[in-house]
Amino acid sequence: MPLKDPEARKAYLREYAKKNPAYKRVKEWKAKNPEKVKESNKRYAQKHPEKILEKARRHKEKHYEQILEKDRKAAAKYREENREKVLEAKRKYQKQNMPKINAAIAKRRSAILQRTPSWLDEELLWMIDQAYELAAIRTQMFGFKWHVDHILPLQGKLVSGLHIPENLRVIPWRDNLRKGNRLEHHA
Repeated sequence: MPLKDPEARKAYLREYAKKNPAYKRVKEWKAKNPEKVKESNKRYAQKHPEKILEKARRHKEKHYEQILEKDRKAAAKYREENREKVLEAKRKYQKQNMPKINAAIAKRRSAILQRTPSWLDEELLWMIDQAYELAAIRTQMFGFKWHVDHILPLQGKLVSGLHIPENLRVIPWRDNLRKGNRLEHHA
C-alpha cells in the first residue's frame, strides 16, 4: 500500500473499500443506526480529545479561506435578519464604552495630524478634501458606505504612510474594514 503520498493512499483505500463487502455492510449499518454511531463518536471524542483537536486544527488550516467566507456570509445573514437586535447591541456597546471609543477616535485624529506633512500646499489639501467628498458622493449614489483608505496605513506595524493624496483611495467600507491596519501586497 502506498503510504508516502496521501492522495495515492486515499485513492487506494477507496478502491479497496469498493471491492471489500465488509465496508458496504458497515456503511449500511451506520446508515441504519445513526444514534449508535453518534454515541460511539461521542465516546471516542471523550477518550481522545487531543486527536479531535488536532483533526479540527488541520481541517481549519486546510480550509481556512472557505471557513472564513462561510463565517462572513453567516454573519451578514444574521445582521440582515436581526437588524434591530444588532443595532440595539451596537448602541448598548457604545453607551457602555464611550471612554474607550472616544480614546480610539482621538488616537485616529492624532495619527492623521502627525502624518500630515507641513509642506502640503492648498492644492494638495484640496485633493485630500476631494477624496472624502468622493466617498460621500459614492455612498449616496450606491446606497452603501464608501471609505477613504490609506494605502500605506497611518498606524501600521511595519510601515506607516502619510496623509497625502498619493496615499489615499476611495473603496467600499467592507474592503476597508477587511484590510484593517495592514499593508496589502498587490501582485
